[in-house]
Amino acid sequence: MRPYLSSPIGLTPVDIGTGYHRADLVFDGVDHSGGSFALRVFFNNPDATDQTEITSENGYVGAVYVFGHGGCFGDEGHCDVPVSRRAFDHRPPHPLIPAKMWIEVTDAIHQLAQRQEQLVLTVVPMMPGGVAQDSPVPFQRVSLVTYA
Repeated sequence: MRPYLSSPIGLTPVDIGTGYHRADLVFDGVDHSGGSFALRVFFNNPDATDQTEITSENGYVGAVYVFGHGGCFGDEGHCDVPVSRRAFDHRPPHPLIPAKMWIEVTDAIHQLAQRQEQLVLTVVPMMPGGVAQDSPVPFQRVSLVTYA
């Protein structure tokens, strides 16, 4: 999977507020239908790759670890996520609904906001055994969320 590079994210008080006690990077729509993987997150290191050392000097702030479903082995349509549900369907949600995951980055945001006005995220997908695939990142959106 190719690394994801975000557009610049503002770090001024107008952008992220003041007096927040927590900051998270929230990944929405994480596809866990295939194999397991990790998403390494770097701040302001657009050149980060799977070979980049995971140190704070390189902008590393954490990772999301995804335990993948491993593919589908049922009949045709077995792994298709339903688009809608009936009003009184009390079954649990389909197990392949894209997930929401997050990394707590409060300290890293506090430190970075004191020195810079913008942040660029680099998200480097890591497959087991270092197997690289030329496919898009397995999430729909990543957001910086602060909590007052």
